[in-house]
Amino acid sequence: MCKLIHKAAFLFLLPLLFGCEPVFGPRPLTISSSSREFTVTPLKTVYAVGEAIDPARDLEVFSRESDGSWLQLTPEAFRIDPSAFTVEGTQTVIVTGTAGKADPFTYTVTVTGTSSIEMVLIIGGTFPMGQEGVATPVHSVTVSSFNMGKYEVTQAQYEAVMGTNPASGRGVGDSYPVYNVSWYDAIAFCNKLSMREGLTPAYTISGSTDPAGWGTVPTSDDSTWNGVTVNWNASGYRLPTEAEWEYACRAGTTTAYNTGDAITDSTGWYSGNSGNTTHAVGQKLENVFGLYDMHGNVFEWCWDRYEIYDNAAQTDPHGPSAGSSRILRGGSWLSGDKHLRSASRGPSAPASREGIFGFRLARPCS
Repeated sequence: MCKLIHKAAFLFLLPLLFGCEPVFGPRPLTISSSSREFTVTPLKTVYAVGEAIDPARDLEVFSRESDGSWLQLTPEAFRIDPSAFTVEGTQTVIVTGTAGKADPFTYTVTVTGTSSIEMVLIIGGTFPMGQEGVATPVHSVTVSSFNMGKYEVTQAQYEAVMGTNPASGRGVGDSYPVYNVSWYDAIAFCNKLSMREGLTPAYTISGSTDPAGWGTVPTSDDSTWNGVTVNWNASGYRLPTEAEWEYACRAGTTTAYNTGDAITDSTGWYSGNSGNTTHAVGQKLENVFGLYDMHGNVFEWCWDRYEIYDNAAQTDPHGPSAGSSRILRGGSWLSGDKHLRSASRGPSAPASREGIFGFRLARPCS
């Protein structure tokens, strides 16, 4: 026991004897405030967005006293702001002493695990949108680079944000795609997730970007919700445009499916192989861009209102400004093979909730 005590005392006295910083854990950060010097040793430096900082677990804070000794501050002797991480990337944390024990000083940590939404960077380009006999006229479209969800939004992801899982009867599980969701549900989810992660929400209804102020999600056509506007430069999540969706689905191909001219078992889940149910995301072949389930499993809502195509070449089209029906793409577990084609498209009322309707997310690339 004496040896243990002597060893501990020696370790504690080392900083004092040699005038160095405390030697506990990772290398501490030395900060000078207006009246004294501090060291902060971050024992934890990677957080998920929304994760709280536990001072007792995550930090060691020492202050140099007037006699030159180092005093470790207990968690009760300082507070941290913010107390949880709300943005992705790096975030500055301000540590402030209480009862005059420490002056304000800062250190920076890295935040990762922004959400469980895994995104893929899609490099923009020009492609022939549409297909003869399917969606015409075929026309040239250029899309800018953007990020696309690697998978369809899952039931676990949806429930974590919205507080409920609407899926029932056609495959239920954390990794299954969410379904029975309307276009209105999808845009509310986008803004709620953006706010949760400290991003700028894309959608505005009645002057507000906070879905809490939009009222209950409508179950029938709603003129107020139909008046939603989108900020295309916002950092937050949104639905892909129809052009973005087809460009991402094709991934450089011009065939009926991104796997070829004929559907195969590896193309996606449809009426020929689904067993009349959804399946966990990511089980079929990914396309060249690294996206899963672009063919089948559930239809995916897009931003655009429905209209017949125009011949003119377009750059980053957002669809017509009038009309209530919104676009669905990709086909579903219930669909015949023709509805899974890259160019296949169809309209539905934005309040429709069906066991074949789901969605995936998009974000700007910067």
